[in-house]
Amino acid sequence: MTDLIQTVLLYLCWIVVVVRVSALRSRSQRPLWFALLLLALGITMLQKDTNAAIARVTGDPNVQYLISSLAAVGVAATLLTFAARAADVRISPLLRWMSCGLTVLVMVTSFAIFTSDGETARPRFFPVPGTLSVLDVYWVVYLLYQGVVTAATLVLLLRAFGRVRSWLVRTPVLLLVIGSVGFLVFIGSRFVAVFGGVESAVAFGTYVSSPHTIGVSLGCSIAAFVPFFLGLSAWRGGNALYPLWKSLVTALPHIALYPPRSRLVDALLPQNSQLRLHRRLVEIRDGMLVMNDWAQPSDLAAIEVLVSDAPPELMAPMTTACWLKVAIAVHDAGLPMATDPLDLVRQGGTDVESELHWQRAVAAVWTDARTEGFAATVSESRLAAHRT
Repeated sequence: MTDLIQTVLLYLCWIVVVVRVSALRSRSQRPLWFALLLLALGITMLQKDTNAAIARVTGDPNVQYLISSLAAVGVAATLLTFAARAADVRISPLLRWMSCGLTVLVMVTSFAIFTSDGETARPRFFPVPGTLSVLDVYWVVYLLYQGVVTAATLVLLLRAFGRVRSWLVRTPVLLLVIGSVGFLVFIGSRFVAVFGGVESAVAFGTYVSSPHTIGVSLGCSIAAFVPFFLGLSAWRGGNALYPLWKSLVTALPHIALYPPRSRLVDALLPQNSQLRLHRRLVEIRDGMLVMNDWAQPSDLAAIEVLVSDAPPELMAPMTTACWLKVAIAVHDAGLPMATDPLDLVRQGGTDVESELHWQRAVAAVWTDARTEGFAATVSESRLAAHRT
């Protein structure tokens, strides 16, 4: 990994850690925040100035390797937690954190014993080939833990990837999958370098670790902002539905928890955008169910004739918008319910996403001049027929 990429990832991780500190309040986001924090610490340990400062303070040039390895253990543990929750698989917290804590304890103890005995290690704190010391325990425990946890994380991430459809969520999961694959290869190369004494494996490991660092940095950073992007998407969806929702709530105040506000206040007032969108979808659907009783077959027949010249993709939503406007006008005029109402509310979505798509299509033509004109024509005809 080049110094430029390393520097960019270092700044990215620390910026996201600072900006998204609010993620600590979210159970699903907390592991990602800690993973980024520990990864940022690990990348910081790779900086020459940091290494020199630690060596001056501690008097031991190998402390940087211990801190970097412990940060890597923490990253693996937090990513496993995130992957398990994303895949909806329960792994005993006791098992997860006891194995992590035991690994850290053995590594720190092994490091302390090795350095206190005054033994010598190869560069990068590797054991000397042909010898057996507590340093071998350090590396066996570290590599075994990282290999098992990373493999489990990869399996869980693949399962989570298949469970979600939104590419806003799939993208960070895919990046974490790539990072996990790269890290598994890195663990294998590290084993060869540590216990086989193969120097070329060190250079190879440096290259294959890049996908892990990049994938985890970008994956966690994007995932940390997913709630923000989902909130923004929900905010846009709620604003798009506002004209349709306001008309129905004005005509039927009992279908909404709160009365409609002005559009500017509704858009700018701080609120839970996802909750607002969910309520709006339900309240619009409730309004449609009620207004269905004020639309009669003759209204629908007249509307279908009028919208027949509209573009094909607008005919269905425009028809729905028209009969709703007619029903609202009739309802507001005090006319009785239709004696033979049609079931006009079957059209729509089968889940939240498809229902939102359908309601947005209706809302998009709600203020269209053609919709207004068609609905006014049919409404006047219906009201005139009632007066005579």
